[in-house]
Amino acid sequence: MIKRVGFVIAALLLALLFFEIDSHLRNAILTSTNFIKSTVVKTLDNIDAFFYKYLNQADKIAQLQRENRELQKSQLLVADLQQHLQSLMHDCNISLPYKVDLRYVRALAYEKFGDFTALWLDTKLQSQNIAGLLKGEYVAGIAIEKNGKTLALLNGNTKCSYGVIIGEKAQGVATGSGDNRFVIVKYIPNYENFHVGQQVVTSGLDKIFVYGLKVGVVIKIWQEGSYKVAKVRTFANLSHPRFFWLMKL
Repeated sequence: MIKRVGFVIAALLLALLFFEIDSHLRNAILTSTNFIKSTVVKTLDNIDAFFYKYLNQADKIAQLQRENRELQKSQLLVADLQQHLQSLMHDCNISLPYKVDLRYVRALAYEKFGDFTALWLDTKLQSQNIAGLLKGEYVAGIAIEKNGKTLALLNGNTKCSYGVIIGEKAQGVATGSGDNRFVIVKYIPNYENFHVGQQVVTSGLDKIFVYGLKVGVVIKIWQEGSYKVAKVRTFANLSHPRFFWLMKL
């Protein structure tokens, strides 16, 4: 009887021992499997990210190469036109009244908190002259010297003004409206005929901009005294004003 009890106890102990070993073994296998799964998933994610990045870079490189070819073509055409212009000017004994200096500049900070129409720029005008500001190909405002630094007065600033032409020949002065999306063109002679939807460009007569730079489109016209006034929706997107072209004549 005692032998039987001892045998049963021994069998139970062996069963418990094997169960414990089996449990540890299962846990070890599960842990290893989870680690392998995690490693495989991370590896696949890294491979996907690598190929996605590579393919995007390849597309971007191809796009930049196309743009570079177009720029090279434009550069050759401009060089050819400049050569013809210089020959014509030499034959006619004439010279241009000014030279255009274009500089790529960065915005540093707004002049005043809450006023999105005036910005400090990381450049110096080195003169008292007013310079023009472009956002891409569109007029963005003007730049002046203030306290030894360069201040950008964007299209919405009420102190910003420059000469413009509406349509074919209606001249006026564009001034800030308080909103960078619009300018108000004042002092348009009453006899000039133009209409809503016509394009507004720089006149080139203010020694700020050259002629023909795009400003915006007329959206409203009214009368003030002996002059006409037009509200213009500007082309330049100034919601993220980080970089500009500074034009000095």
